[in-house]
Amino acid sequence: MRSKGWIAAALVTIGLGVAGPATAQEKVRFSFTAASMLYAPVYVADTMGYFRQNGLEAENIHFKAGGSAALAAVLGGNVDIYVGAASSAMRAVDKGTDAVVIGSLMTQFAINAVVRGDIARERGLTAASTEAERLKALKGLRIGVSGAGSGTHQIMQYMLARAGLNPERDATIAFLGGGADVLAAFLAKRIDAAAFSNPASDLAVQKHGGFLLIDGPGGQLEELNGFQYVTLITSRRWLARNPDKALRTVKAFQQALTAMHDPAEAPKARDSIHPKYFAQTDKAIFDAAWQALNPAFPRSIAVEKPHMEKVAKFLNDFSEEKFDVDVTKVYTNELAEAARK
Repeated sequence: MRSKGWIAAALVTIGLGVAGPATAQEKVRFSFTAASMLYAPVYVADTMGYFRQNGLEAENIHFKAGGSAALAAVLGGNVDIYVGAASSAMRAVDKGTDAVVIGSLMTQFAINAVVRGDIARERGLTAASTEAERLKALKGLRIGVSGAGSGTHQIMQYMLARAGLNPERDATIAFLGGGADVLAAFLAKRIDAAAFSNPASDLAVQKHGGFLLIDGPGGQLEELNGFQYVTLITSRRWLARNPDKALRTVKAFQQALTAMHDPAEAPKARDSIHPKYFAQTDKAIFDAAWQALNPAFPRSIAVEKPHMEKVAKFLNDFSEEKFDVDVTKVYTNELAEAARK
């Protein structure tokens, strides 16, 4: 990794306007597991013009095969940045790759678990059910998640393990793709439960009789509050070759996060992304999902060590493959610090 001098030089370049909106836009390619409101800062940076202001054009690429495939594309040099779970970066670093987290986009494990209403009634679940009762109800169910290694997959493994169940034997986990695909399987009763984010989980509960088993954004899994979830992950090779583009990218995301917490700008940001990215979702449900998720997005893009340490503990709690790397080796805040100047 280069010293802070190269970042300072890149910041001077931006300040001089070399990368301003009047110049040609430079493409930055992002990989995701699926379209989701978990990635709202990406959409806000696009529709509010922050990418454009920083001389960038975003290309979003979805990998239905899951987080492992999305990150592999970055490490292989086919995509620039993976927008996904910090846990994926930790495991990649633990295996000797040059993955590195360059920014924080969500500091809450904001995934909801929903079971079909008939199954909830059959298992005696009510609004008063304890966390232990809710998690034990997952035994024997067919559970839909987006993809192998995705955040939805990991949280279901965690929930099963926390209930004293074996994630491999005590439930059937199906990899189905994005939130819309998971919801379709849920409605068709091909699965009994699902892990997905708002607004798909809101639709399952409000429109189709689902039972909200675990409210992730609401902090129902108390142990995971203050958890580094969604991040910007790239390779140290790409970072060394593209310091200026990396800095402008992080700066655009910091602008998006700032807007999302600004009383005047937040409604504009919310309303700007709905028609482009969530037009098929009823606006009232979308607005409720935004309100539920927004506290999970940090004000600063900088990564905090305690949040990363919770990820390491999370991995070690449910995984036989233990994480054994100093978490400070997984991320850098040099870009975040420069972007805030």
